[in-house]
Amino acid sequence: MLDSYAARSCPVKTRNRFDRTVRLPVNTSSDIAIRASTDAMQELFTGSTAFKKEVMDALAAHPDAVDLRSLMDEDWSERSAATADAVAAGALLIIAPVLPLDVAGHRAGQPDVLVLGPPAPDGDTGYYPVIIKRHRVLEASPRGRRQPCTPLSGGQRLLRVAGCGVRTHREGDLLQLAHYRRILEATGWCSGGVPVAGIIGTDEILIRQGRPVLGRNRTHRPGDLKHLVISWANLGAKRLRTFARTASSGWRYRSSLERYDHEFAFRLRIAEIAARRTGSPDDPDPRVRPIVVHECESCPWWVACKPQLNDDDLSLRIDKARLDVHEITVLRSMGISTITDLACTDVEQLLPTYLPEVQHRPGAENRLRLAAERADMLAHGIAVKKTSVGPIELPAQGYSIDLDIETSAAARVYLWGFLVNDPDDDSGPQYVSFSRFEDLDHAGERALAEEAATWLVEQLTAHPEAKVYHYSDYEVVHIRRIARKSASPSLRELAQNWTRTNFFDLFPVVQKNFFGVHGLGLKKLAHNGAGFNWRDEDPGGLNSQCWFAEAVHGPNHEVRAGFATRVLEYNEDDLRATRALRAWMRTLS
Repeated sequence: MLDSYAARSCPVKTRNRFDRTVRLPVNTSSDIAIRASTDAMQELFTGSTAFKKEVMDALAAHPDAVDLRSLMDEDWSERSAATADAVAAGALLIIAPVLPLDVAGHRAGQPDVLVLGPPAPDGDTGYYPVIIKRHRVLEASPRGRRQPCTPLSGGQRLLRVAGCGVRTHREGDLLQLAHYRRILEATGWCSGGVPVAGIIGTDEILIRQGRPVLGRNRTHRPGDLKHLVISWANLGAKRLRTFARTASSGWRYRSSLERYDHEFAFRLRIAEIAARRTGSPDDPDPRVRPIVVHECESCPWWVACKPQLNDDDLSLRIDKARLDVHEITVLRSMGISTITDLACTDVEQLLPTYLPEVQHRPGAENRLRLAAERADMLAHGIAVKKTSVGPIELPAQGYSIDLDIETSAAARVYLWGFLVNDPDDDSGPQYVSFSRFEDLDHAGERALAEEAATWLVEQLTAHPEAKVYHYSDYEVVHIRRIARKSASPSLRELAQNWTRTNFFDLFPVVQKNFFGVHGLGLKKLAHNGAGFNWRDEDPGGLNSQCWFAEAVHGPNHEVRAGFATRVLEYNEDDLRATRALRAWMRTLS
């Protein structure tokens, strides 16, 4: 049986699960679902689990809801039977359902919610599957589009929001919903008519001048559900751009159901072939072989896939602006598998054969050229190269402050870090921080920001010629966001004045002057260009969020203090890295 993540995730996972010649790195004894799905694991590390619980709690308050979460620890058959009872009773909302196994279709599934659809002309009723995702699922679209949405609050009234629609790049969500739709069809529980399914994301629908409009929220705030909606997607609408060899353009628009059916059938064939492999000489060849994708970073099967790749494999070595699976497959079919292969090949000679096979991907030619440039750099051991001529334009040296903030998984700023460089102070740059190692609410985050802003404005007032350096606009965005609801004169002055006159973003300068084989992130450029090394062996923003969680919720004071120190040192090193990067750039001509 294949679960709802199979069609949307790496097909090599399916092969590994059913191929007895591949050593299982995790417990995959369940025949019902792939427990080690990378997508499912990722939800645990992005705040999605808490968001899902929050939304389910709100839905469970509906008087006609049946909440089956109390059965989460029971076996599949008992939970499926409870779902069947709720369906038979005509429950309006069924939370945490388990669908009957679709044995003939080899499908198993458990959507987050089932919503009762309207009665058909013959009186029959059925259900729509709904999933909960902690990301935005709507985007601006032509004015002719009117996106149907149902508010989580305010009954079952249907809103039609002009000028927006479900994001087509959320293809994984749509394929997951198509999987549930096919099971509901096989079970006889599917609502008739247009094949509709729902996604509850972090999008907010606001009512302005009596009309619903898409809000501009950047991140969801825990506890704030009043503007969230179920966004209804038509799984039969042809909106997904996919490869089509028979089309003159090289691609066609297909529906989510068509795309799902193709991907699921492909993985089913993979599973059937893999299941026949026992290690004997007459085993069938595997249907798929590993290609590195973003899932590999946290996939438990990586230990089985890595040894099958050449150390210089294109998909392994090029980790920025990666070519997709189809692009890599096409290159492999042309005899180009490694960075050396690509670096030694004339791209102009490749294009006539290559481009007709990848026209589904916008910008395919430019993507290949960038990959070839990166392959050449890797082959010659070059990580960063300067693309401009002459010295790099930077503000004059003098009194400076480097700024870097850290945010929690809930997107609240809990640490404001500064590195103060006073040319008249022989002791060198001094690290100053303002932090709260606790779960912050709006008021707590604002109070911390006001404290940090008061200090910073004092420094800038005393040194009006000083520059505040930061890498990307992340810090400025948060300063202005928090200042909008603050009464602090210092924070407002910082947001409205100083950020416009004295702040200097290094990232646009870097973009203008450098090309990085691994991208132009601070970690890569400061290390590969300026030679800066972090004290932590595994520095990174996502890791720091985990350290913050341990600093707040660790089992004892010693553990909490240790992780707090780790976060502060990481933040200080980020600041020293921006200073080192700036100093290095001044030496280049």
